[in-house]
Amino acid sequence: MNTKLSTQRSNLARIFLFLLIASTALYGCTVKLISSYDENTDKAVTQLQKDFEKFFITVESQAGTNDCKHENHIKFYQDSTVSISAIEVRAKAMDKNEITVEQVGLLKDSLGSLEKLHKIGCFSKDQVSLLRDSFNTSITAILKLELAKKRGD
Repeated sequence: MNTKLSTQRSNLARIFLFLLIASTALYGCTVKLISSYDENTDKAVTQLQKDFEKFFITVESQAGTNDCKHENHIKFYQDSTVSISAIEVRAKAMDKNEITVEQVGLLKDSLGSLEKLHKIGCFSKDQVSLLRDSFNTSITAILKLELAKKRGD
């Protein structure tokens, strides 16, 4: 009987030790459900916002003139398409970065829509204000997520 009790205690001690080690190991492990902060994405998106702001200031000042036409801004659309594509490729290359990829995809679609609208005609100052707000909201969302990754939120 003493041997049986001793074996039970030994088994309980092993189970307790196993649970202690397992809980310590699990406590020390962090499960990441999203990619880490990427400084290059942060900088590229910030630069893109500056490029959009410069474009909106320019077309706003050109409202009502012939300079506002789409053909005078083709370089902006080309450069912005390249910038967004580079951000998108980088975002897709990172594991667990689906949210950023989706946000950048939406920004890419918005740029395509902006260009289609611009081909139809020049923007009024009121339209520029609404478009600027819309793009700033999209870009801010991308930056907020990147900065939250940096903080570990």
